[in-house]
Amino acid sequence: MVDACTASGARAAAGARRTAPGRRRRLFGVRRTAAVLLLLGGTALGQAALPAPLAPVASTATDAVDLAVAVDESNSLSTTDVERERDAAGRIAVGEISPASRMTVLGFASADNDDQSPVDEVCPTTELDAVAREKMDGCIGRLARRSPGRGTGTDFPNAIRQAVTRLSEHGGSRPRILFLLTDGKLDVSDSPSYGTDKESREENGRRELTKALAEARAAKVQIWPLGFGDRIDMPALRAMAKGGYRGGCTDLKAALPDADRATDSQTLGDAVQRAFAGARCLVTDPPRKDTPPADISVPLSPLATLATIVVSKGDPAVRATYYDPRDRKIEPGARSDGSTFTLAGSGGEVESLRITDPRPGRWRVRLDAPEGHRDRLASVSVQWRGAVRSSIVMTPAAPRPGEKARVELTLQTRDEQGIVDPADLRRLKVSGRLTGDGFAPLGLALSDTGENGDRKAGDGRFTGTVTIPRGASGALKAVGVLGSVGLTADHRPFVTRTASANPEVRAELRVADAEAHPGGSLPFRLLASNDSDRPHTLRLSLRDSEPGAVALSLTEITLAPGDSVDRAGRLTVGGHQAPRELTARMEVSDADDSARLLDAKLVKVDVTPVPSWPERVWDAWWWALVTGAVLLAGLLGWFVWHRRQALEGVSPGGLLLRLIVSDASGERTASETTVPRKRDPWYRFDVSDPDGPGPRLDPRPTGRYALQRDPRTGVRLRTPDGRDQSYPLARDIPLEGRVQLRVERGAGGRSAARRPGMPRWLADLLPRQRKPAPAPSDRRAADAPGAGDTYGSSAYGGSSYGGSAYGSSAYDEFDEAT
Repeated sequence: MVDACTASGARAAAGARRTAPGRRRRLFGVRRTAAVLLLLGGTALGQAALPAPLAPVASTATDAVDLAVAVDESNSLSTTDVERERDAAGRIAVGEISPASRMTVLGFASADNDDQSPVDEVCPTTELDAVAREKMDGCIGRLARRSPGRGTGTDFPNAIRQAVTRLSEHGGSRPRILFLLTDGKLDVSDSPSYGTDKESREENGRRELTKALAEARAAKVQIWPLGFGDRIDMPALRAMAKGGYRGGCTDLKAALPDADRATDSQTLGDAVQRAFAGARCLVTDPPRKDTPPADISVPLSPLATLATIVVSKGDPAVRATYYDPRDRKIEPGARSDGSTFTLAGSGGEVESLRITDPRPGRWRVRLDAPEGHRDRLASVSVQWRGAVRSSIVMTPAAPRPGEKARVELTLQTRDEQGIVDPADLRRLKVSGRLTGDGFAPLGLALSDTGENGDRKAGDGRFTGTVTIPRGASGALKAVGVLGSVGLTADHRPFVTRTASANPEVRAELRVADAEAHPGGSLPFRLLASNDSDRPHTLRLSLRDSEPGAVALSLTEITLAPGDSVDRAGRLTVGGHQAPRELTARMEVSDADDSARLLDAKLVKVDVTPVPSWPERVWDAWWWALVTGAVLLAGLLGWFVWHRRQALEGVSPGGLLLRLIVSDASGERTASETTVPRKRDPWYRFDVSDPDGPGPRLDPRPTGRYALQRDPRTGVRLRTPDGRDQSYPLARDIPLEGRVQLRVERGAGGRSAARRPGMPRWLADLLPRQRKPAPAPSDRRAADAPGAGDTYGSSAYGGSSYGGSAYGSSAYDEFDEAT
């Protein structure tokens, strides 16, 4: 197994109120003023090696750290600067809450005579349990700027050596961290232990500093300088950071100690968090901030096996409630979906929720606060450690010396899922290593860029090529190498051996990545030949997959001498598999030749949910459903057409209505109108002034009379007195008073011959435009038949005396065309 991890360079912010100069306080009251400090809740992110199969890493004492804080008390800093350093020491203690961690606080300046000491151990090494923290409250308060005559220079060599001694005295493999709070200015010009004059003392001081840094490096002590004061020597601070131990997490840049300016509480919190995360090889993302009440969410990668959500509330009165990616409320101390939850610091300003085997996704933290406690900025961040497993193959599986081979590697999470999230892939630095008989180890360059033989960029399959050394003479082993922030890796090697120039038994597997439902399967083929003079048994197997996840239908075949086969098989997904992406390595070996590997392929199966019954019906009968839908649409179209034809059969459109008046002078037409050609089954009208000198037809939608065609007799009329009777055309029908109604076929009626033009069924489908009525040119034109006047004008239709909205309808325009 290759275990490689680094720390993230991302930082979280810290906001804390500055204490007033010259005032003595209880330093752990700083908890009420910190805005963001790192908490590694329970700090039990174990760094135990991962067995197979991968399991959540157990909490162990290796999660604790040994830390020392060295505070510059020299006169190159002001009293205010030293007070800020003192506050920072208290914040560092708050930020590390593991009860197993040990902390030492040193104050240092210089020794200007034999009666003085350059270093004062103000807080002896103490485990950070609740009782010890209360005791450290008072000892940190003894840090103060040295007065003249007490040694006012800056002796870095002695401060670093004292810290290294305290950090090393307990042994063990804990991470060792030294926070160096100073302005970075070495000053031993008045220290007789460094020489007899100022020049020699300065030179000897620089030499001793170099030696002290080498001692820290040898003792694996990381140095994280924090700059205070108005004139900070940042190059000197960076040099001290580089001089200490920098190999805690495979020497990746994100975990390398560096110097920061502690210009305010926020940058201080950033540096503290980065140091703690770097020392433990944790992934950490920038914090999310808001003022309560607020909902803040943080993402958690599927790579994570252990995580801590850190909440810096800014005020102890703020309450935090946690929700998982399914938006279910988390109860500290409980178990859910295989995860356990431990809450630490809930009564203080900073608290954390430690999660083992967390569910990937976005976790939500709800922040609430009573009135009067909502003005301070709160932040939420997450630190986590993860584990991955790799599977690697080489094609050809048994290459010849001097032959070029392709190497492919896939990574899986602890749940045996493939890794395809771009954010997760960006965290990974993947390579490989080839070893074997007869040659020196070779590095393998692997990439997922879609170039140089890689099938597809960003698919989580890393590819490279290697030429087998001509000196290779037997065993070969390819293994992946992972160098990534906060991750440990369980690499499964690919073990094979070189092939002869003309192997007698050959085999090839053909399988493609595919989708399958739980219980479903995908095909594969085995092509094999035997050119030897004896039978050979070939065995197929699956590796690097959890038991029961996938199974082979074809596991063994026997090849007779001179035989060649092309056999089909199925790769079946377990019936209880959850939707996810599975990867496995399929191999075929010769059981009669010391299980010599003949071929191997990586296969990726995207397990999709079992479809619902409508989806299954569609998959099986889509052709019948489409055909039925087309037939149904045709039937519906016929029905609509038939309905329109039926409406047209009773529509009175085109009929000529005459209002006949009989008097002493005989019969005369008092009013007439042509019913517009519309599909309305009824035409409604009233009779105005039936007993007067000028009765007339008055079409209107709410008329008391209703008229429609009767295909059998001619016309059907409903009257205000409730009669509903049919009459033949051209018969006078009594209405009211002295008027009668005569209904005749119009000039464009049904009996009229059709004129050439657009078919009616096609005209019905096209949009219609209203034809504007011509404006009468004079009174005579207005009185002409078909022109507009008060007779017959209504909201429904026109008359021979006047047009209307209905009389000039689009249907009349169509009638002209037909």
